[in-house]
Amino acid sequence: MILGLEWARQILYTNRLRRRFPCSVIYHGAVADQGCVLGEHSVLFRGAVLTESKLGAYSYVQSGSAVYNAEIGSFCSIASAVTIGLGSHPTSMVSTSPVFYDKDQPLPKFFVKECVYTKMFPRTVIGADVWIGQGAMVKAGVRIGVGAVIGSASMVTKDVPPYTIAAGNPCRPIRLRFPEDICRRLIESRWWDLHESKLNELARLFADPETFLAALNYVHE
Repeated sequence: MILGLEWARQILYTNRLRRRFPCSVIYHGAVADQGCVLGEHSVLFRGAVLTESKLGAYSYVQSGSAVYNAEIGSFCSIASAVTIGLGSHPTSMVSTSPVFYDKDQPLPKFFVKECVYTKMFPRTVIGADVWIGQGAMVKAGVRIGVGAVIGSASMVTKDVPPYTIAAGNPCRPIRLRFPEDICRRLIESRWWDLHESKLNELARLFADPETFLAALNYVHE
């Protein structure tokens, strides 16, 4: 009986989310709080959790991933078991325990009557067309540039430049995806902001960045 009621509540919640974001695909078991915004054709897979976050158009968050206070651009691919917006504890205080600095935590006893440390979850910003591999963790406040690739199981504690492949614990840059000139021109093109009709015309050229950029310049001339 209890399981049946819980299942019914989850179905009702999913249906409310789908009505709230009719242009997104939301699988049963996904969660997005009232502070979230989902772009058109974005996808939340089962078990994905978004809190106070914005997910761009055509981006998806796979199962078991959690996103806290983040802004994710369009065409991003967030694999499963990824955490974006990892909070921090103050290392300059006598103790790192929240009972001494944050009375709003879900803990039974505190030694303070107000929050004295408020920098736990600064906004995390992820540019368009970023791919974050399975099991990666991204610290709150980090900025990941347009077109970057984050390897599986990486721990991202610092900003990642645009079109950079980075991996490891801690996450470090490995190489650029393309020559510097191509990266610069892709950034300047802002192709991710193009209208759907234009993307339909150019999609056949995505396999070759040089040809794509040449065609895009021709279109703009």
